[in-house]
Amino acid sequence: MDNQSIENIQGSVIRLVSHAGARLMEYFTSGDFTSHSKGGVDFATQADDEIDQFLRESLAKQFPSSQFLTEETAPKDFSSFQDKENLWVIDPIDGTLNFSRGSEHFAISVALVDKAKVKLAVVFLPAENKLYTTTTDDSEALCNKTPMHVSKTSSLETAVIACDWPWSMNERKKVHKMLGNILTNVRGIKSMGSAAADLSALAEGKIDGYFITGIKPWDMAAATLFIEKAGGKITKLDGSAWNIFDPEVLASNGVLHEELVHLLSK
Repeated sequence: MDNQSIENIQGSVIRLVSHAGARLMEYFTSGDFTSHSKGGVDFATQADDEIDQFLRESLAKQFPSSQFLTEETAPKDFSSFQDKENLWVIDPIDGTLNFSRGSEHFAISVALVDKAKVKLAVVFLPAENKLYTTTTDDSEALCNKTPMHVSKTSSLETAVIACDWPWSMNERKKVHKMLGNILTNVRGIKSMGSAAADLSALAEGKIDGYFITGIKPWDMAAATLFIEKAGGKITKLDGSAWNIFDPEVLASNGVLHEELVHLLSK
Protein backbone atom coordinates (compact mmCIF):
# COMPACT_ATOMS: atom_id res chain seq x y z
CA MET A 1 0.00 0.00 0.00
CA ASP A 2 1.41 3.36 -1.10
CA ASN A 3 4.92 1.78 -1.26
CA GLN A 4 5.12 1.46 2.52
CA SER A 5 6.20 -1.67 4.36
CA ILE A 6 3.61 -3.54 6.36
CA GLU A 7 5.69 -2.80 9.47
CA ASN A 8 5.48 0.97 8.88
CA ILE A 9 1.77 0.76 8.18
CA GLN A 10 1.27 -1.19 11.40
CA GLY A 11 3.13 1.45 13.40
CA SER A 12 0.90 4.18 11.97
CA VAL A 13 -2.26 2.20 12.76
CA ILE A 14 -1.15 1.55 16.34
CA ARG A 15 -0.57 5.26 16.88
CA LEU A 16 -3.98 6.17 15.46
CA VAL A 17 -5.77 3.48 17.45
CA SER A 18 -4.00 4.57 20.64
CA HIS A 19 -5.16 8.14 20.05
CA ALA A 20 -8.69 6.92 19.35
CA GLY A 21 -8.60 4.85 22.53
CA ALA A 22 -7.65 7.87 24.62
CA ARG A 23 -10.57 9.83 23.19
CA LEU A 24 -12.88 6.89 23.76
CA MET A 25 -11.86 6.73 27.41
CA GLU A 26 -12.76 10.40 27.83
CA TYR A 27 -16.30 9.55 26.74
CA PHE A 28 -16.35 6.38 28.85
CA THR A 29 -15.15 8.11 32.01
CA SER A 30 -17.50 11.08 31.68
CA GLY A 31 -20.52 9.15 30.41
CA ASP A 32 -21.33 12.31 28.46
CA PHE A 33 -22.45 11.10 25.04
CA THR A 34 -25.65 10.71 23.05
CA SER A 35 -27.05 7.53 21.49
CA HIS A 36 -29.21 6.90 18.44
CA SER A 37 -31.13 3.89 17.14
CA LYS A 38 -29.92 1.93 14.12
CA GLY A 39 -33.12 -0.08 13.93
CA GLY A 40 -34.58 -2.79 16.15
CA VAL A 41 -32.48 -3.16 19.30
CA ASP A 42 -29.27 -2.03 17.57
CA PHE A 43 -27.87 1.41 18.36
CA ALA A 44 -24.75 3.55 18.19
CA THR A 45 -23.34 6.30 20.35
CA GLN A 46 -21.77 9.67 19.62
CA ALA A 47 -18.43 8.03 20.42
CA ASP A 48 -18.94 5.32 17.75
CA ASP A 49 -19.53 7.97 15.12
CA GLU A 50 -16.62 10.19 16.17
CA ILE A 51 -14.04 7.39 16.36
CA ASP A 52 -15.24 5.94 13.05
CA GLN A 53 -14.82 9.31 11.34
CA PHE A 54 -11.44 9.96 12.95
CA LEU A 55 -10.01 6.62 11.83
CA ARG A 56 -11.36 6.93 8.28
CA GLU A 57 -10.09 10.46 7.79
CA SER A 58 -6.70 9.79 9.38
CA LEU A 59 -6.05 6.59 7.42
CA ALA A 60 -7.20 8.17 4.14
CA LYS A 61 -4.78 11.07 4.70
CA GLN A 62 -1.83 8.77 5.40
CA PHE A 63 -2.72 6.13 2.79
CA PRO A 64 -4.50 7.78 -0.18
CA SER A 65 -5.30 4.47 -1.91
CA SER A 66 -7.41 3.36 1.07
CA GLN A 67 -10.95 2.04 0.81
CA PHE A 68 -13.22 1.57 3.81
CA LEU A 69 -15.79 -0.81 5.22
CA THR A 70 -16.77 0.42 8.67
CA GLU A 71 -19.65 -0.36 10.97
CA GLU A 72 -21.01 3.16 10.95
CA THR A 73 -20.77 3.77 7.18
CA ALA A 74 -21.31 0.32 5.60
CA PRO A 75 -24.09 -0.09 3.01
CA LYS A 76 -26.70 -2.77 3.61
CA ASP A 77 -25.20 -4.87 0.82
CA PHE A 78 -21.42 -4.90 1.13
CA SER A 79 -20.83 -8.16 -0.75
CA SER A 80 -18.86 -6.33 -3.49
CA PHE A 81 -16.22 -5.39 -0.89
CA GLN A 82 -14.89 -8.96 -1.01
CA ASP A 83 -12.92 -8.09 -4.15
CA LYS A 84 -11.44 -4.82 -2.91
CA GLU A 85 -7.78 -4.22 -2.10
CA ASN A 86 -6.35 -1.76 0.42
CA LEU A 87 -9.59 -2.11 2.36
CA TRP A 88 -9.74 -0.97 5.97
CA VAL A 89 -12.36 -2.92 7.90
CA ILE A 90 -13.13 -0.98 11.07
CA ASP A 91 -15.31 -1.26 14.14
CA PRO A 92 -14.87 1.94 16.19
CA ILE A 93 -16.42 0.34 19.27
CA ASP A 94 -17.02 -3.39 19.29
CA GLY A 95 -19.11 -3.81 22.40
CA THR A 96 -21.12 -0.60 22.22
CA LEU A 97 -23.67 -1.96 24.68
CA ASN A 98 -20.92 -2.65 27.22
CA PHE A 99 -19.41 0.78 26.62
CA SER A 100 -22.76 2.52 27.04
CA ARG A 101 -23.47 0.72 30.33
CA GLY A 102 -20.10 1.37 31.96
CA SER A 103 -18.57 -2.07 31.35
CA GLU A 104 -14.88 -1.99 30.40
CA HIS A 105 -15.13 -4.88 27.91
CA PHE A 106 -15.12 -3.10 24.54
CA ALA A 107 -12.61 -2.76 21.72
CA ILE A 108 -11.48 -0.77 18.72
CA SER A 109 -10.86 -3.12 15.80
CA VAL A 110 -8.92 -2.27 12.63
CA ALA A 111 -7.93 -4.68 9.86
CA LEU A 112 -6.26 -4.10 6.50
CA VAL A 113 -7.77 -6.49 3.97
CA ASP A 114 -6.98 -7.47 0.38
CA LYS A 115 -9.64 -9.52 -1.41
CA ALA A 116 -11.10 -10.85 1.87
CA LYS A 117 -7.66 -11.77 3.25
CA VAL A 118 -6.52 -9.96 6.39
CA LYS A 119 -3.00 -8.53 6.04
CA LEU A 120 -2.76 -6.48 9.22
CA ALA A 121 -4.73 -6.58 12.47
CA VAL A 122 -4.93 -4.27 15.47
CA VAL A 123 -7.42 -4.59 18.32
CA PHE A 124 -7.23 -2.24 21.30
CA LEU A 125 -9.16 -2.58 24.56
CA PRO A 126 -8.50 0.87 26.05
CA ALA A 127 -10.26 0.32 29.38
CA GLU A 128 -8.40 -2.98 29.92
CA ASN A 129 -5.13 -1.64 28.47
CA LYS A 130 -4.71 -4.51 26.02
CA LEU A 131 -3.23 -4.02 22.57
CA TYR A 132 -3.33 -6.98 20.17
CA THR A 133 -1.31 -6.86 16.93
CA THR A 134 -0.09 -8.98 14.05
CA THR A 135 0.44 -8.98 10.28
CA THR A 136 0.61 -11.70 7.66
CA ASP A 137 4.40 -11.31 7.67
CA ASP A 138 4.64 -12.01 11.41
CA SER A 139 5.21 -15.50 12.78
CA GLU A 140 3.02 -14.82 15.83
CA ALA A 141 0.39 -12.51 17.28
CA LEU A 142 1.12 -10.31 20.26
CA CYS A 143 -0.80 -8.98 23.25
CA ASN A 144 1.05 -6.03 24.75
CA LYS A 145 4.16 -7.28 22.88
CA THR A 146 3.89 -10.78 24.40
CA PRO A 147 3.39 -13.73 22.01
CA MET A 148 0.00 -15.43 22.21
CA HIS A 149 -0.92 -19.11 22.00
CA VAL A 150 -4.31 -20.77 22.03
CA SER A 151 -5.16 -23.07 24.92
CA LYS A 152 -4.21 -26.74 25.06
CA THR A 153 -7.60 -27.77 26.42
CA SER A 154 -8.36 -31.17 24.90
CA SER A 155 -11.61 -32.15 26.59
CA LEU A 156 -14.99 -30.51 26.10
CA GLU A 157 -15.77 -31.33 29.72
CA THR A 158 -13.10 -28.83 30.80
CA ALA A 159 -13.67 -26.31 27.98
CA VAL A 160 -14.94 -22.75 28.25
CA ILE A 161 -16.86 -21.65 25.17
CA ALA A 162 -18.05 -18.13 24.36
CA CYS A 163 -20.80 -16.83 22.12
CA ASP A 164 -22.52 -13.53 21.43
CA TRP A 165 -26.09 -12.48 20.73
CA PRO A 166 -26.72 -10.99 17.27
CA TRP A 167 -28.92 -7.91 16.90
CA SER A 168 -31.29 -9.91 14.65
CA MET A 169 -33.96 -11.76 16.64
CA ASN A 170 -34.04 -14.60 14.09
CA GLU A 171 -30.29 -15.06 14.42
CA ARG A 172 -30.62 -15.04 18.20
CA LYS A 173 -32.99 -18.01 17.96
CA LYS A 174 -30.28 -19.92 16.06
CA VAL A 175 -27.70 -19.15 18.75
CA HIS A 176 -30.19 -20.24 21.42
CA LYS A 177 -30.66 -23.60 19.69
CA MET A 178 -26.91 -24.14 19.34
CA LEU A 179 -26.37 -23.32 23.00
CA GLY A 180 -28.81 -26.09 23.82
CA ASN A 181 -26.68 -28.51 21.83
CA ILE A 182 -23.46 -27.78 23.72
CA LEU A 183 -24.77 -26.75 27.16
CA THR A 184 -24.35 -30.12 28.86
CA ASN A 185 -21.07 -30.94 27.15
CA VAL A 186 -18.80 -28.11 28.31
CA ARG A 187 -17.57 -26.72 31.62
CA GLY A 188 -18.65 -23.14 31.00
CA ILE A 189 -20.35 -20.81 28.53
CA LYS A 190 -19.68 -17.08 28.41
CA SER A 191 -21.32 -14.21 26.58
CA MET A 192 -19.19 -11.13 27.11
CA GLY A 193 -20.50 -8.75 24.46
CA SER A 194 -17.54 -8.01 22.17
CA ALA A 195 -16.63 -10.38 19.35
CA ALA A 196 -13.33 -8.59 18.68
CA ALA A 197 -12.27 -8.77 22.33
CA ASP A 198 -13.50 -12.33 22.84
CA LEU A 199 -11.84 -13.72 19.72
CA SER A 200 -8.64 -12.00 20.81
CA ALA A 201 -9.01 -13.68 24.21
CA LEU A 202 -9.29 -17.02 22.44
CA ALA A 203 -5.94 -16.34 20.78
CA GLU A 204 -4.55 -15.69 24.29
CA GLY A 205 -5.83 -19.04 25.56
CA LYS A 206 -8.36 -17.39 27.90
CA ILE A 207 -11.24 -19.32 26.32
CA ASP A 208 -11.27 -22.45 24.17
CA GLY A 209 -13.93 -21.76 21.56
CA TYR A 210 -16.23 -19.08 20.22
CA PHE A 211 -19.23 -19.17 17.89
CA ILE A 212 -21.81 -16.77 16.52
CA THR A 213 -24.14 -16.30 13.57
CA GLY A 214 -25.28 -13.00 12.11
CA ILE A 215 -21.84 -11.43 12.58
CA LYS A 216 -20.32 -8.72 10.37
CA PRO A 217 -16.77 -8.43 8.94
CA TRP A 218 -15.85 -5.44 11.13
CA ASP A 219 -16.65 -7.44 14.27
CA MET A 220 -14.11 -10.17 13.64
CA ALA A 221 -11.74 -9.42 10.75
CA ALA A 222 -8.78 -8.30 12.86
CA ALA A 223 -9.13 -10.80 15.71
CA THR A 224 -9.40 -13.85 13.48
CA LEU A 225 -5.86 -13.27 12.23
CA PHE A 226 -4.64 -13.46 15.85
CA ILE A 227 -6.26 -16.87 16.23
CA GLU A 228 -4.61 -18.20 13.08
CA LYS A 229 -1.20 -16.90 14.20
CA ALA A 230 -1.71 -18.30 17.72
CA GLY A 231 -2.36 -21.83 16.45
CA GLY A 232 -6.16 -21.92 16.45
CA LYS A 233 -8.70 -22.83 13.80
CA ILE A 234 -11.57 -20.92 12.16
CA THR A 235 -14.37 -22.29 9.97
CA LYS A 236 -18.05 -21.87 9.35
CA LEU A 237 -20.28 -23.57 11.90
CA ASP A 238 -20.44 -26.72 9.76
CA GLY A 239 -16.66 -26.92 9.51
CA SER A 240 -16.41 -25.66 5.93
CA ALA A 241 -14.04 -23.00 4.65
CA TRP A 242 -14.60 -19.52 6.02
CA ASN A 243 -13.72 -15.92 5.21
CA ILE A 244 -14.41 -12.61 6.93
CA PHE A 245 -17.52 -11.95 4.84
CA ASP A 246 -19.31 -15.07 6.06
CA PRO A 247 -22.08 -14.20 8.57
CA GLU A 248 -21.14 -17.02 10.93
CA VAL A 249 -17.97 -18.23 12.55
CA LEU A 250 -16.66 -21.03 14.72
CA ALA A 251 -13.23 -20.42 16.20
CA SER A 252 -11.38 -22.74 18.55
CA ASN A 253 -8.01 -23.87 19.84
CA GLY A 254 -8.08 -26.44 17.03
CA VAL A 255 -8.05 -29.48 19.31
CA LEU A 256 -11.77 -29.18 20.09
CA HIS A 257 -12.87 -28.02 16.68
CA GLU A 258 -14.37 -31.17 15.20
CA GLU A 259 -16.30 -31.96 18.36
CA LEU A 260 -17.73 -28.44 18.39
CA VAL A 261 -18.68 -28.69 14.71
CA HIS A 262 -20.52 -31.93 15.46
CA LEU A 263 -22.49 -30.42 18.34
CA LEU A 264 -23.29 -27.10 16.68
CA SER A 265 -24.41 -28.74 13.44
CA LYS A 266 -27.06 -30.92 15.08
